[in-house]
Amino acid sequence: MRRNVAIISVGYNGRFVSKRPDISIVEMLEQAVRNAIAKTKLKPHEIDAFVVGNMHTFEGVNMGNLWASEHILALNKPVMRIATGGTTGMSVFHCAYYHVASGLYDVVCAIGWEKHDEGDAQIGLGGILLPEVFSIAHFGPDLSGRAGGGLGLMGGGGGSTGGASFQAASYLAKSGGDVEHIDMAAAMARSNAAKNPYAHLQVPDCKPEDIAKTPIISWPLRFGHTCPTSCGACAVILVGEDKVKKFADTDRVAWVKGVACGTSDVTIGNVHDGQITDPADQEICKIVARRAYKKAGIRNPKKEIQLAEVYDGFAHQILMWPEKLLLVDEGASPKLIEQGYYNLDGELPVNASGGVTSTNAIGASALVRVAEAALQVMGIAEGGHQVDKTIKNAVAHGWGGLFQFVTVTVLGDTPVKK
Repeated sequence: MRRNVAIISVGYNGRFVSKRPDISIVEMLEQAVRNAIAKTKLKPHEIDAFVVGNMHTFEGVNMGNLWASEHILALNKPVMRIATGGTTGMSVFHCAYYHVASGLYDVVCAIGWEKHDEGDAQIGLGGILLPEVFSIAHFGPDLSGRAGGGLGLMGGGGGSTGGASFQAASYLAKSGGDVEHIDMAAAMARSNAAKNPYAHLQVPDCKPEDIAKTPIISWPLRFGHTCPTSCGACAVILVGEDKVKKFADTDRVAWVKGVACGTSDVTIGNVHDGQITDPADQEICKIVARRAYKKAGIRNPKKEIQLAEVYDGFAHQILMWPEKLLLVDEGASPKLIEQGYYNLDGELPVNASGGVTSTNAIGASALVRVAEAALQVMGIAEGGHQVDKTIKNAVAHGWGGLFQFVTVTVLGDTPVKK
C-alpha cells in the first residue's frame, strides 16, 4: 500500500528573468533550496535525498547536480539527476514522490532549474530532432498529408515555434477557433503573470489587441504567443504523511493524490510506420490524465478539479490542454476563453501563475506547474495571483520532447483514502 505524500514547501531563487550574470548556476540552486527550507521546521540535515533536473545540453554542464552537491546541501546524500525535455521538472517531482511514497525516504527535495543565459536552448533542441531527421533521411518526409496537416518536416524545420505552429494550426482547424482566441489566451497569461512576483514576462492589464500588434513568426503563432527563455530554479519539499506535523510549518499542505506519465510516438511527421501523428490530437495526454485521476479518486474531473497549471510553451496550448486533460469538452476552449472561464476569477482558473508562456526556465517549468498548483491548494500564492476560492483539487501538467512526453500530477487539500 502506498504511503501518502505531502508538499510542505516551495522555494524559488527569486524572480525568473532573462539574464542573471550576478550569480552562478550553483548559487541559483542554493537560493531556491534554502528558501524552501526556510518555510518549514526542517533542518538541512533532515532532508534524506535530492532529485535534480535540467536540460544539460543547454548550458553544456553534463553533471550539474554533482557540481551543485555542496550548494544544495546534499553532501554524502543520495542525489539523482533527470532530463526528459520539457517534462524534466515533473519527472523530477514524480521520482521524488515515489522515493517517499515507497517508504524509502521520509523527506526528499525536488529541484528543477535552467540558466539560459549560459547556453543556447535552440542548439540543445536541435539535438532532440536528430533521431527524427535521420529517420526522415532514411524513409523520406511525409508528402501525403497523413501527418495531420502534411509536410510536418517544414514545421520541425522552424525550430520549436515551427513545430508548435503546426500543432496550433491543426488545433484551430479542429476547434473552430481563430488567432484572436490565442491572442486572448496570451493576454490572460501576461496579466496573470503581472500578479505573480516570480514570473518573468509581467504585463499588467494586458489586452488581446496588445498581443495582436506583435508580428507573426510562423502562422498562426505571433511573437506575443511565445514563451521567453528564463533563468531560475524551483525547489519543492515532499514528506511522508507521518512526518507532516513534525516538519510542516503550516496546517495546510498540498497532498499528492495521483501521478502519471506517458510517451506517444513522435509528431514531426514522416512516412515510417507509427510515426505519423497529429500533434494536436494528444491522445496520450488523455490516457495519462485518466490514470492520474483514477489514482486520485477523481471520477468527474470537470466537476472535481478547481484549478489547472498546464505547460503552455505557446499560448494556443492554454486552449488545447484543458481539453486534453478532460476538464472541458473537446473544442470548447475558444468559446470558454471568450467567456472568461479560465480567468483568475473564472470557473476554472488556468495558469493563475502566468504559465510557461510567461516564464520558461525549461528544466524547472514542469516542476513550477506542480509548485504553483500546490501554492493554490495551500492558499499561499503570493502577489495577488491566489484565486479567491478554496481549491480542493488541482491538476498540474507537463509536456516535452517532440510533443510526445506527457506528465500529470493531481494535488488536493486532503490525502487519498486508503
